[in-house]
Amino acid sequence: MVLEDVLRKFFHWFVLILPFVYSTTLYAESGHKHLRFGVLPLQSPTKLAGMFLPLTEYLGNHLGRPVQFVTSSSFTSFMEKVAQRKYDIIYLNPMLYSQSRPYGYRVIAKVASEPFTGILVVRKAGPIQTLSADSLPNGLRIGFPDPGAFAATVLVRGYLDSIGINVDRQMQVQYFGSQDSAILALYNGLVDIIGTWRPSLRSMPASVRADLQIIAETPPQPQMPIAVRDDLPPEDVRRLYLALTGLAKTEQGQSIVRRMGFKRGFEFAADEEYLEVGQ
Repeated sequence: MVLEDVLRKFFHWFVLILPFVYSTTLYAESGHKHLRFGVLPLQSPTKLAGMFLPLTEYLGNHLGRPVQFVTSSSFTSFMEKVAQRKYDIIYLNPMLYSQSRPYGYRVIAKVASEPFTGILVVRKAGPIQTLSADSLPNGLRIGFPDPGAFAATVLVRGYLDSIGINVDRQMQVQYFGSQDSAILALYNGLVDIIGTWRPSLRSMPASVRADLQIIAETPPQPQMPIAVRDDLPPEDVRRLYLALTGLAKTEQGQSIVRRMGFKRGFEFAADEEYLEVGQ
């Protein structure tokens, strides 16, 4: 707690007080008129746009310059663009954030919501009702969104391994590209069990959720971060931080939060929280 308080005070001092002549000059020379907000393709592009366009408009109003929502076709292509520094702001999972740090991205806020966990979901009338290494039949079909999905794939695989279930040896593994696709594959009987996370399950139609149930949850990790590129002017960083952490304090902001499937908005995040993620 003491370390967090020190980091919080330092962060506020940095973004609110530190002169920002050098990076402002560098950014102006780059010729950018708008900021590109890269969002990890957790859902379909259409669904992501519905979730994040209100947020980018809100942020643009607070910054006094347009903020453009952008995503990519896959986790791999998204991270290739991160490596090329194509995005000014990024929203991604904790593991991929740790991979973005060498390319000059630093966290400024994180989702203020329930713990960041992966969940295992089955059909209520399906062949799995409990998880046990001793009773689990071989050959069951398990679905994941993407190999790089931290909560849905990495954490879930680690959890299954911890209880003695070897996914690759005992199950048939399928990847579906997005959280929604994996959930719908389970709903339609294409797989017997999936790894996902609560916001995606919560965003599905009630008719889909009614046929599904959570049977296990992984230990928690740091929440989903929002990070900025290191040449973003500190004045823009300051405004972004204040806009994000103040989001849920207004009626408009609460509506945006609900559209994104979160219970709350965003809160302060320290880089140190993510240094050991995925290690």
